[in-house]
Amino acid sequence: KSVFTFALDRETGRILWRREVVRNREGKLHDSNGPASPSATTDGKNVYVFFQDVGLLSYGPDGNERWHIPLGPFNNPMGMGASPILVEGKIIQICDSESDSFMIAVDKDTGEIAWRNGRDFVTRGFSTPVLYDPKDDTGMQAIVPGSYELISYKVATGEKVWWVRGLTWQLKPTPVMDEDTIY
Repeated sequence: KSVFTFALDRETGRILWRREVVRNREGKLHDSNGPASPSATTDGKNVYVFFQDVGLLSYGPDGNERWHIPLGPFNNPMGMGASPILVEGKIIQICDSESDSFMIAVDKDTGEIAWRNGRDFVTRGFSTPVLYDPKDDTGMQAIVPGSYELISYKVATGEKVWWVRGLTWQLKPTPVMDEDTIY
């Protein structure tokens, strides 16, 4: 079986290009989940996608593959749900699973791994990070819920900045925030 990435003309809906990647395995999925649940992201020119059975990929404006980082297999009986985000020249992907959860940041142009951090106590996470730029100029942060806690990481290094405990075991929603409050 394969997974596909499409580029559509915004005005007409016409398919500009379509790329197929053959899945080398078929991970477990909940009935309401699919292998393309994570949304694609773009820098306005290139496209970045994550498929649990393939990994993280980047396509150029012409649809040609720029880079591919195989990831998985994942031990998540519901399937993966977090979407890649683009920030400060990096693609950040959360890969929360029953075991060996991690987050990875790669250079958006080269696919070179900038950092990879374990999320040791996180299981079955499905949330896409939100970005926070503190007023104190300490640097952009990616805020990610996980099992029992909400964690903020430095985008530049992946270092844990702060965390709050007391959340539930399996987090599915992505946090939202205004200028100074996270919900």
